[in-house]
Amino acid sequence: MECLKLSFAALSLAAVSAFAGPITTVPWNGHPGAATFTFDDGLHSQTNNLTFLDNMDAKVTFFVCTGTMDFSTNSQPHLNYAKKGHEIGNHTVNHKNLTQGADLNSEIGGAATKLRSMGLEVTSLATPYCAQNATVKNAINQEHFINRGCGGGGLTGWDNEPDWMQIDSHYWQASSNVASFKSSLDQAASGKWHVQLNHGVAGNWDVISTADIKTLIEYAVSKNLWVATFSTVGAYLRAHFTIDKATATNTANGFTVRWTSPHAHMPKSVPLRVKIQGAQGKTVSQKGKEVKPNSDGTYTIEFMALELEVSGEPIEVKPFKGAIEIPGTVEAENYDTYAYSDADGKSDETGYRSDDAGIVKGGSGYALGYTSADDYFEYTLDVKKAGKYKVVINGATGNSTASSVTVSVGDKKVETEIPSKGDWNTYSEVEAGELELAAGKQTLRLTINTNYINVDWIKFVDESGTTNIARKIAFEHGTAMVHCQVFDLNGQLVKSANVMAGSASEAWNLVKVGLRKGAYIMRYGEAGQGSHVVKVRLQ
Repeated sequence: MECLKLSFAALSLAAVSAFAGPITTVPWNGHPGAATFTFDDGLHSQTNNLTFLDNMDAKVTFFVCTGTMDFSTNSQPHLNYAKKGHEIGNHTVNHKNLTQGADLNSEIGGAATKLRSMGLEVTSLATPYCAQNATVKNAINQEHFINRGCGGGGLTGWDNEPDWMQIDSHYWQASSNVASFKSSLDQAASGKWHVQLNHGVAGNWDVISTADIKTLIEYAVSKNLWVATFSTVGAYLRAHFTIDKATATNTANGFTVRWTSPHAHMPKSVPLRVKIQGAQGKTVSQKGKEVKPNSDGTYTIEFMALELEVSGEPIEVKPFKGAIEIPGTVEAENYDTYAYSDADGKSDETGYRSDDAGIVKGGSGYALGYTSADDYFEYTLDVKKAGKYKVVINGATGNSTASSVTVSVGDKKVETEIPSKGDWNTYSEVEAGELELAAGKQTLRLTINTNYINVDWIKFVDESGTTNIARKIAFEHGTAMVHCQVFDLNGQLVKSANVMAGSASEAWNLVKVGLRKGAYIMRYGEAGQGSHVVKVRLQ
């Protein structure tokens, strides 16, 4: 992760030969999820009744048989759809069950050869009857980078690499209803890919009416899902698992990233929307052609170019809103420009800043989120007074257990746990300990030690003299019985006791026994004399 930091700092990279992870794919092409509608067997009921697609921003996939059913006798209706950007995929020659003694080379390879001879780019297959085994998968893999099966809810996630020879689909049958398929599309909108398997449209078998399929595609579009062909979404997903792991090699004025295609039959073109760490202020190019950034700072690159170059003068790392005065509060989202290492590249796309490293909405402002272990963020401090400072962190986690972060300045550091409150929007103020800081400019680093922690702010409090103030407060009537209550900085009562004392200092010395080191609020008072509140610290 340190090597990533070097790409952001205005330092020479000559000593570092390679570093990992500068490219991160934006999930589902910038949509909340994806949806693919597939139509099996090559039926004219499909081409006759899907003409409404001409007026929609949606592309579908037709899996056709080359030796049986309508496509085999008249392929032109389906080829007309292919000219409009829809996909023609392989459904074998004769629609045989491939696990029951079929000639796999003839059924799979023969159909692929036939379709390619028509000028089609055939990269995907759907197994007839969804029947397959290891031998069938191996045969499919020789000609296609992806295969569609069925049998489940048809949902595939973004983070875990699937079995490319068995992508699930949601099978529409005669007894199916629109409501259940809308429910699946709702689930897709939370970061998944939904694949729907259809056969006849207003005719043939396993019929879906024209009205119902139109309703479902329109619903997917209304949910802002990426409605694209099986190979388009599948290739985007598969490319993500390759390019996000690609390493960069430093050049004299930037770096180059190279990768290998994950399959010989990937589509010829796989546009990817990506974030490129270290590219801000520089020129991104592929095969000598400049790639301009999108309005949100992402880039749309060509995965099948298999390389990318970033060149130009090093970017300047500087305080985002000026050096942060200490004592004071460090807003976590105000890290120095490009001074971070962010593993997954996700964010709420708040638009708060261009070098967005996981900024989320937090309370009335912003916070850091989508964090991963070993992520870090750096801040320029302007310490006005040398001394010891209490460090308080406001953070949240929905993890099942507490998660930790480290705050360091130079060789001094404190580590603390953020308690789990069941979600990422319930924040807790936690005292991390003390840091002794010299006066002047210096750099703070916030390091994430556990996945999935939100950090809102880090506060540095000058508490010098806190206990001395308490020592000066003597009780009017000398030594007396004093009722003391001790609270942590979150307002939780941690101890209550009656002690004989002649001053607040004496009361604190008696009641602090057994407490952990740190700062507290002590409420104390003599019987019938009212109560007082003072901040105290146990060294």
